[in-house]
Parts: sequence; C-alpha cells; structure tokens
Amino acid sequence: MIRIMANIVQVKNPRTNRYVKIDRDKGRILSHKKSDGPYAKVPVARKHK
Repeated sequence: MIRIMANIVQVKNPRTNRYVKIDRDKGRILSHKKSDGPYAKVPVARKHK
C-alpha cells in the first residue's frame, strides 16, 4: 500500500529535543524519533505568517 505523504509533517519537540511525525488531516502524532536528527524525506512544518 502506497500512501501519499502530502499532509504528514515533522516538528521538533523542545522538551525532548527530538522530532515528531504528525498527520495534519487527522491531527494525530504518528511517531517520534529515538535517535537524533530529523526524519528523511518528511517536510518540516514551518510557522505561518
């Protein structure tokens, strides 16, 4: 099954200093990283102006 990752983004959790993957459509956290650094091929969410 191939899923389009258009609405999946990652943000950095300031408390744990790790990245968290979020589904924007459902508003749910999908996973969190145990290792340092961002997820590969997942866009980082930016603040809106």
